[in-house]
Amino acid sequence: MSNYDTLPNVACLELARFTVAIPDNELRDLRELLRLSKLGPKTYENVQNDGRFGVTYEWMSNAKSHWETNFDWRRQEKRINSFANYLARIKDDDSEEHEIHFVALFSEKHDAIPVMCIHGWPGSFLEFLDMLLAFKKRYKPQELPYHFIIPSLPGYAFSSTPPLGKDWNLSDSARLMNKLMVGLGFGSGYAVQGGDIGSYTSRIMAAKYDSCKAMHLNFCVMPYPENAGQDTLPLEDHEKEGLERGDIFGKSGTAYALEHATRPATIGFVLSSSPLALLAWIGEKFLDWTDITPSLDQILEAVTLYWLTSTFPRAIYPYRGELVKGASPLMGDKDYRLVFKKGPQRYMLHSDPQLFCRKPFGYSWNPKEIAPMPRSWVLTTGNLAWFKRHTEGGHFAAMEQPETMADDIEEFLGQVWPFV
Repeated sequence: MSNYDTLPNVACLELARFTVAIPDNELRDLRELLRLSKLGPKTYENVQNDGRFGVTYEWMSNAKSHWETNFDWRRQEKRINSFANYLARIKDDDSEEHEIHFVALFSEKHDAIPVMCIHGWPGSFLEFLDMLLAFKKRYKPQELPYHFIIPSLPGYAFSSTPPLGKDWNLSDSARLMNKLMVGLGFGSGYAVQGGDIGSYTSRIMAAKYDSCKAMHLNFCVMPYPENAGQDTLPLEDHEKEGLERGDIFGKSGTAYALEHATRPATIGFVLSSSPLALLAWIGEKFLDWTDITPSLDQILEAVTLYWLTSTFPRAIYPYRGELVKGASPLMGDKDYRLVFKKGPQRYMLHSDPQLFCRKPFGYSWNPKEIAPMPRSWVLTTGNLAWFKRHTEGGHFAAMEQPETMADDIEEFLGQVWPFV
């Protein structure tokens, strides 16, 4: 056990070390299913190499072949297990127990700042591993200024499935994440970082729990602020381009979210029946939502984790519960300001007055985010104490630019933490 694995003495949760070790027969079954899975025929749409209609035949064919013959899951397991993995048993307010998986990087400094980094869909804890490596390179255990907790949200990876008899939503997940941090001994104060669904979870935690002292986001999609006139928030050229990118996403890139939200049971069965189908559904997002395309092994690692842990059908409850609320995410207005002003409820959580962040709040702007928000808009959602515009980076910020995300966390906390 390395010194980065040393649990805080004040932890009071029931914790167990965890090692990822998928049985050989499950890996054999995956390879056999891939071998037997039929790749659909070439069509006009899937031979368009610009990807405007989704994943291409060429990409799917190459990815299928590589997944069957060359991809090494055991190598990925070794990488995951090089970090300290834990399972925490958490008792909820109704006395029901949940098992939450998390990866940790603990400091030996008595005043280290606890930081929880929260993934989204179709991400996982894997997004943050290279960032943790960056911190290992920067600091020895006795010098590391932070404790990092990287959980798997309920329903994801090795964490428990949300209760079958309860209409679980992100507020429930946020409650468990807070209980995890408090149970680890960080009740006196911790920070959260999040993108995608993790940004919503982080905002709920910052708004509801006193123990959460600061919040950093790399995703803050929202409509045009209702309390601002149409022309009172001037935009720089790069912000206009970002909103136009969000407009395109809203018009042509959100059908998946509508399916997740309105027919989660159906799409859950569909994508649980074939690893090739899951690859197309998730692979498209890693291709389309990133600045620099991840390696095929990175994409396959993410999809394989989802397949081997049956994550997909267990994990899409946030779309039904928090992001859509019955409104179609398909937007037809051509003016990007009006698109976001008239946008559906799925864009409202970050601008919900009840979730206004009164704690110090940081935001990283990435140009290839699916909908990068202007600083003046983000400012209306909380106490924006730190902002940084990047010239590179997309939706999976920690995975795409791990050193940059590490820098952002350090700069943000270095500026705000002494004053929380």
